[in-house]
Amino acid sequence: MAPEDQVTARLAHRRADVEAKQRLVAGVLAAMGCEAAVLLMPAHVAWFTAGLSARGLIADSERPGVFTNGRQRWLLCSNVDTHRLFDEELDRLGFQLKEWAWDGGRSELLFNVTTGRTVAADRPFPNVPMANDRLRPLLRALSPFEQEQYRELGAGVAHAVEATARGVHRHESEEEVAGQLGHRLLHRGIEPAVLSVVADARGARFRRAGATAAPVRHTCTIQATGQRDGLYATASRTVTFGPPPDEFRTGFDLALKLAAVYRSFTQPGIAIAPVADAAGALLANTPFEFDARLSQPGYGAGRFAAEELRRAGADEPLVAGQAVVWQPRVGPAACADTVIVTETGYEPVTPPSEWPFKRVTVRGAAHDVPDLLVRPAGDPA
Repeated sequence: MAPEDQVTARLAHRRADVEAKQRLVAGVLAAMGCEAAVLLMPAHVAWFTAGLSARGLIADSERPGVFTNGRQRWLLCSNVDTHRLFDEELDRLGFQLKEWAWDGGRSELLFNVTTGRTVAADRPFPNVPMANDRLRPLLRALSPFEQEQYRELGAGVAHAVEATARGVHRHESEEEVAGQLGHRLLHRGIEPAVLSVVADARGARFRRAGATAAPVRHTCTIQATGQRDGLYATASRTVTFGPPPDEFRTGFDLALKLAAVYRSFTQPGIAIAPVADAAGALLANTPFEFDARLSQPGYGAGRFAAEELRRAGADEPLVAGQAVVWQPRVGPAACADTVIVTETGYEPVTPPSEWPFKRVTVRGAAHDVPDLLVRPAGDPA
């Protein structure tokens, strides 16, 4: 297919996705007895538009939104952003425009579109019902178009993490490595959302470690959450210079096994509780038997960088099409990757490409989990 035909086909696919979202919102409006909806949360706007992203220095009160009555759709935006959004983001997707002048602000426009109508919203307004609880299940399962985008994003995130890990120099700081990782993501059109670079045993103390001036001496765990088209995917890889310390090797091997166990539970209807129980059982009678209590096994992903897999203290079963980040952390080691729940199991979104992996069999199925990359102890690059 010629490049211009590919663009046309992708545009048609995206527009069909937007129209499907509009029909879903129409169903929400009918159930709530409302005439229209105002969507302002970035995740909801990106979901409805199949990928719109606000760019540049922007206040929360300036962010674009969507207004829909279930039959038609309008972009709500500042005159500062109108030209770019329709030129680069929404061209030929069937959106009309309701615009505010930057010096007047968004409030007057919102007042005008809501006055005299029974409107639902995803932000609190006086006497306006909230639609968030009804929208949330719609966002959890990625549409076929979103899954196509997500596979491309996941491959790009995994490639950037692996390339960074292969190029790490000993004695570079975590911050220097994070800079290289961010560069590689941006080079692929992926916005770095969260970057973590953990040298040696620092991960044993801090489960959410970020990146510091600490130098890399023996081991380095590199993790990235990248965003594109309003979708988020996460992956980590670990490199060692020479054989890893015994404690690190033990911790990583357990994290790798846990990653396979978590994947074995990834199917519709499964909740986080049995996953957490399995972690406790695997770590029992090891030097890390209490580590399962120190951090969550994973998060929901997709339209959110990280979303808890329970709500108001109650577990929410996984659904087909949902994206999940599994992130077992044991001692100083971690092993994080993103998957999509399928009708019969899961599909890896950030699988290893040019990276060593171990095939672990759990509950009768094989799972390929990224292993340590062991480089020579004297390797300078």
